[in-house]
Amino acid sequence: MQLGLACHVCGQLNALSTQACARCGTVLAPAPVGGPAAGGPSAASAPGGYPPAGAGYPPTSQSGYPPTSQSGYPPVPGAPPGGGVPPAGLEDLETLPQQRFDPATGQPLPGSADQPAGGAAKTMFFGALQQQPVVPRLVVIKGEGGDGATYHLQGTTTTIGRTSADITFSEDPFLSPEHAKFSSQNGRLFVQDLESNNGVFLRIKKPTPVYDGAYMLVGEQLLRLVHHPFGDGAPNAEGTYFYGSPRPAGEFQVIQHLAGGGEGRIVTADGPSLSMGREGNTMNFPDDRFISGHHARLDASSDADHVILTDTGSRNGTFIRLTGAQELFHGDYLFVGQQLLRVEIA
Repeated sequence: MQLGLACHVCGQLNALSTQACARCGTVLAPAPVGGPAAGGPSAASAPGGYPPAGAGYPPTSQSGYPPTSQSGYPPVPGAPPGGGVPPAGLEDLETLPQQRFDPATGQPLPGSADQPAGGAAKTMFFGALQQQPVVPRLVVIKGEGGDGATYHLQGTTTTIGRTSADITFSEDPFLSPEHAKFSSQNGRLFVQDLESNNGVFLRIKKPTPVYDGAYMLVGEQLLRLVHHPFGDGAPNAEGTYFYGSPRPAGEFQVIQHLAGGGEGRIVTADGPSLSMGREGNTMNFPDDRFISGHHARLDASSDADHVILTDTGSRNGTFIRLTGAQELFHGDYLFVGQQLLRVEIA
């Protein structure tokens, strides 16, 4: 620990032998007038220790330092009582402007050190960062999953289509001239099919209920759910039975829809479920390069009016055709015509 004399005016730590403060010049310990060499008492004879009181030294205050005037500076001969002069270097200390703040707001008051009354620039205070408005985006997904063009949905309503829309894909023959509408409301995004020929398909993220007549997109396969009771096999009014294949045990069917119109294969559920994929499923599409081995599954529910559609870890996802307005979230994928779009809301 460093020892020394602390200046009572500016706080500077000085050497023990220093007579005046090295920073402000305040007198710390004046040289003795008397002492052992002058016939004065020694340090040992002084009851209070060194320096001995009354042996030619100036009288000291209770703190042991030379007495000061009421102003805090050493008295000057001839000066009025309570007067004094500041040590060298501190003449302007009392005239410097002091920083003052409004206790209610914390703002600097006019005329203070940081905000002079003359109109100088004032110090600004940090505040909350201003939140930029959210602008949803549609990102076109190219082959092999790469990102293509990005469209910012700046307005409240944005349409997409082949020719008569805000965002157009003139080369896509499966898009209607005005196909779908995107609407932004209070930071939320919605999509709605505009009665297009081919609809809007949304990729499912979790097991989703689907109803009779619902369209599903699995790989390149457009499929439709048929969920209604089969005939009971009873005879006609004359008691005659109809020829037919044995009645299936399944509760629903899936119909394949062909490009250009018409129906393809019709597969009945194997009991309460029906699996779809490239191989080893109830309904297989071995030539579809976009379908996974085990792509999706339909399961009967306890509620007889719907079936549960589940994606079973496919690479390209399972999509359902939307009916009415649907809210979109960050990371959603849409098929509109032949365009695969990713939704970004950040």
